Amino acid sequence: MPPSARIAPYVAACLLLALIAWAYWPGLSGPFLFDDFGNLDVLGRFGRLDRWPELGYYLTSGRADPIGRPLSLLTFLLDARTWPADPWPFKRTNLILHLINTALLVWTVARLQAGMQRRDPAFRASAWTPVVAAALWAAHPFLVSTTLYVVQRQAMLPATFVMLALLAWDRAVLAFEGGRARAGWCWSILGFGGAAALATLSKANGLLAPLLVGVAYLCCLRAPSTTPKRADAAAWLCLALPTALLATWIAWLAWPLWSQAQIHGRDWSLAQRLLSEPRAFWDYVTHLVLPRAGGGGVFVEDFPVSRDWWHPATTLPALLALLGSAVAAIAWRDRVPVLAYAWLFFLCGHLLEGTVVPLELYFEHRNYLPALFLGWPVAHALLRPGGYPRYRASLAVLLLVALLLVTHQRAQAWGDHALLGALSARYEAGSARSQADAANAEVSRGAATAGRVRILAAQRAHPESVDLAINAIGIECATTGALAADTLARARTTLATVAIWNYNLYDWLQAAARDHALRACRGFGMDGLSVLLDAAERNPRSAAPLRRRDLWHVRGQLALANNQPQEALRWFDAVLDLTHDPEYALVQAAALGNVGEPQLAQQHLDRYERLHAAQPGTAVRDAASLHNWLLEHYGYYRREFSLMRHQLASDTASRQ
Repeated sequence: MPPSARIAPYVAACLLLALIAWAYWPGLSGPFLFDDFGNLDVLGRFGRLDRWPELGYYLTSGRADPIGRPLSLLTFLLDARTWPADPWPFKRTNLILHLINTALLVWTVARLQAGMQRRDPAFRASAWTPVVAAALWAAHPFLVSTTLYVVQRQAMLPATFVMLALLAWDRAVLAFEGGRARAGWCWSILGFGGAAALATLSKANGLLAPLLVGVAYLCCLRAPSTTPKRADAAAWLCLALPTALLATWIAWLAWPLWSQAQIHGRDWSLAQRLLSEPRAFWDYVTHLVLPRAGGGGVFVEDFPVSRDWWHPATTLPALLALLGSAVAAIAWRDRVPVLAYAWLFFLCGHLLEGTVVPLELYFEHRNYLPALFLGWPVAHALLRPGGYPRYRASLAVLLLVALLLVTHQRAQAWGDHALLGALSARYEAGSARSQADAANAEVSRGAATAGRVRILAAQRAHPESVDLAINAIGIECATTGALAADTLARARTTLATVAIWNYNLYDWLQAAARDHALRACRGFGMDGLSVLLDAAERNPRSAAPLRRRDLWHVRGQLALANNQPQEALRWFDAVLDLTHDPEYALVQAAALGNVGEPQLAQQHLDRYERLHAAQPGTAVRDAASLHNWLLEHYGYYRREFSLMRHQLASDTASRQ
């Protein structure tokens, strides 16, 4: 093969990266969205992070899973150290990471293709296949909602490290085949193990790395007749054993959930989730096969639950089709090895988030890692040696151009907040969150009547939605200065009966207690806020300590707004008695000090310290408990309490 023929695919790969950057570029101007705010607001909370303890506080502050995703949190520091921040650098870094993953995918497919050729000398493939396979994945518009959604960097990083783990395992296999056992074990344990650990520190689905690499080993890299026993021994130790331990751990975590008629915070049981996920899986496949432009992918809580085998009617067929496809892929792995491998990888990539872990039912970003190799069978079929090579190559180019154009169009929507909101409300018409977001957007651009009409219609369709109930109050008060009695009555009924606690409610109630416009709104005001608090406390779901803590904290804020500091202290002390949380002690003491009651604030801090002295030490079990241990060990709260007391003492002295 002439040198130019060997270099051409690499030149094409560089051109591909430039085209993908062009397709995504309009989306970089988009805003932060939904989950971004609840995950990135920790930036700057612990200072400049120029000392190791402060960096440790930040890296252990994640709450999204037991591991805390510290590596993902670390990468956010590339873009900002404070909050609020500019979203553009975050989205730029996401795009760079997507381009890095594309280049890694070219390399990974090339190594897997070489492994298949070693495994079966009759296997014929083109040198261009890895480039086209990576392009079909990277240019797919279904990935826009991951790449341009800042917080979903947490879904992108595991893909990076799983590919590095695959490449490390390929080197290990080559070393074992070459008789270099020591190098093979180094690549198996240090190379693969290090990459798998980094994938897990990015997001918990990185725990699937041993399983995913095991699928690649069995389907692509292991030559049954020649592989030394040491390679199989390494596979048992580094791939099979961790996979078995993961399965055992997940089963242990899921076992207590089986007996619950409804999982806490969800409106479905674990069995219903397992019935629903095959339908979600085939919906993902539909969007991968039939790409769409425009919005979608932000608000997806309206995905319908499978209540039993036949409701919806597609439940059982979806499950049977899923099981049948897995059996077919295993049975035909020698006949269509590339397709079988890509499909088995896709199935295994969904095993954590698509089975017993009680996450929300549907999110597009869950496909970023599993879909890595779905473009490979298409590229292999279009480019492998055979008849009509020019026609098949032309079809591959046309397919890539079409994907790039649709991705560019979808990125334009993601770069325009108003357009994305309008399209999301249309694509996700059954989502209460999307309708609330669209209604607020209409009000902000001056279409107050349209916003009120939209929120009212959505409330009729979703009377159980807390988002719609509180946004209806905010929109009506902001646009008319008065609240109709039936609007307040609907909100009261919703808060008293809703089956799922809404975390936005707590923030909204706190803001409402301080918002002069809401307090001055006729038909609402302080009395209306008290009505909502009473309704929320009557809800049986509010009996949980953390829910009562939040509501009692708001009652204290409301008492301060009503100029009742002693009543506020009573509620704030009740919060501490319930949960002994130092953050609440500091925030509540500051609130008392801000209204001119530094002595009451000192009393509140005294109460916390008496309660804290009686508490046992922190046992480290997960990222959250490690975070608390670090704060205690390095005296973070001791310093914060000392600073607060000093400020309160100064305030007391200035008043005397």
